[in-house]
Amino acid sequence: MGDIYISERAYSEVTAYLKSAGNRVHTVPADKRLGLYTGDHADLRVIRLGESVIFADEDDFKPDYPENAAFCALAFGKYFVHRLDITAPALLNEARRRGMELIDVRQGYARCSALPVDGRSVITADRGIARELRERGADVLEISPGHVLLPGYAEGFFGGCGGRAGDTVVFNGDLRTHPDCERIVTFIAERGVGVKFFPDLVLRDIGSIVS
Repeated sequence: MGDIYISERAYSEVTAYLKSAGNRVHTVPADKRLGLYTGDHADLRVIRLGESVIFADEDDFKPDYPENAAFCALAFGKYFVHRLDITAPALLNEARRRGMELIDVRQGYARCSALPVDGRSVITADRGIARELRERGADVLEISPGHVLLPGYAEGFFGGCGGRAGDTVVFNGDLRTHPDCERIVTFIAERGVGVKFFPDLVLRDIGSIVS
């Protein structure tokens, strides 16, 4: 179906499912230059703009926030959402060249903070991202923060525990452990997209499933 970029620390059940669905799965190895606990996060190293997949340069591999988030923009449909003062210059220039709508927010980990469902719909617990996107006509489901594990941190980000693969949004763990599970599933289903999660596995931030 397509190319998928996912952490080597993703659950084996998730990786196996993505492969069984016909995807070419590229596992992202840990690289401490992007942080001890986030060096395997795909959304710090690769992003899709339209039909193109763009990879971070060696100069973008920095261990600390916000420098390590230079590639962690939220890009879907016409929207390019990021803390624009830290965006990798080549990435920002490409977004401009494509005529995307640039939206400046405070959150450098924008992609990790939000999960796009289609070209105009997104799920996030980040109020700033939600507000900016609503003002620009996007459909936003705002959910409760937390309830996602990220080792080394108090909590992870919701966007970082999943991503869309083909016609399905896939979660790294059991979505039922999130208090807004029913609202999330309904929001996704209303857009004609399926949901796949994995019972009895902790919902864990792995730096998004990038496809």
